[in-house]
Amino acid sequence: MNPQKKLHDWYLFNKRDLPFRKKKQAYPIWISEVMLQQTRVAAMLPLFENFLKRFPNPETLASATEEEVLSYWKGLGYYSRARNLRKAAIQLVNQYNGSFPKDLDLVLKLPGIGNYTARAVLSIAYDLPHAVLDGNVKRVLSRYFGYTENILGPKADLHLQTKADEFLNQSSPGDHNQAMMELGATICLPESPKCLLCPLLDGCFARIHGKTSEIPIREKQKKQIFLQGEIWVFQKDDLILLIKEKENRFLKGMFHLPSGFIGEVPNELYSPSDFVLFLRSQWKTLPSLGTIKHTITHHKLEYSVLFLPVADSKELETKLDSLGVEWKWVGFEQLESEFPSSLAKKVKKILLY
Repeated sequence: MNPQKKLHDWYLFNKRDLPFRKKKQAYPIWISEVMLQQTRVAAMLPLFENFLKRFPNPETLASATEEEVLSYWKGLGYYSRARNLRKAAIQLVNQYNGSFPKDLDLVLKLPGIGNYTARAVLSIAYDLPHAVLDGNVKRVLSRYFGYTENILGPKADLHLQTKADEFLNQSSPGDHNQAMMELGATICLPESPKCLLCPLLDGCFARIHGKTSEIPIREKQKKQIFLQGEIWVFQKDDLILLIKEKENRFLKGMFHLPSGFIGEVPNELYSPSDFVLFLRSQWKTLPSLGTIKHTITHHKLEYSVLFLPVADSKELETKLDSLGVEWKWVGFEQLESEFPSSLAKKVKKILLY
């Protein structure tokens, strides 16, 4: 029996019962794949079901406001993905009558959809012969074929995509891709892989040569960036000020608490905005209520939380308008829903204590 057939049989017998596998429908498969890019299955399932309940199809997602979509994305992070989902849904409705196109090149033109997501949706929903390549699949392929180059290197995806294409089960590409991902998630683990339970046991280079702890080779090329910053909490009566700045490095397109970085910053991407410079010129010395730590990709952030009660907000609002910064006052209880980031939760905790 060839390895692809062994893998397929293993998958049909062992696959997890997951809601996005119930039907071969492109829309829920697409949503699940985007959610799973940085989130474990157990954590995303309730969020996935809640999201689909509110946005059951591209039409409902396309007609929703960005703020509402972001509020249903809360807990998943990487909010640009939620914004791109909505943009892509609008494009699906306007150009394809709400249906997912079956052409890889057309799918890749949709906002926020890259090579992996496009191939996953097309293969799983439509059984089109496109092999996927994610972190789990890279690990399985590297160990099975004995790929000993850095899988985070610039040419690794090209090399491993070729191997994935060659290894693809052409008769069941959707099941094959899910089997490869399932194998990496449950058997071919980063640490202590369960080799004796693996359907690819007999032909695996890493197992045969005792190199499962050495393969794949992962050499990170991006160094972590440490940044210190400040978050300003303006309170008027029982309301908190939120702003939206186009040039914000991490919270672009989202209403958020005013914030900026201090000290030396790596480049202009982290430089303070005009509004932040104004705040620092007006309120030079403020005691910190405490500090919070936050991680975004390879950035380690530490913010001091500064509190500013406001009796008359007219001057502040006039300055915001003159700088073209959107703003609104929200209730303390709505802070997390209006600013859907774990940063809001961390700030609230400091304000409460």
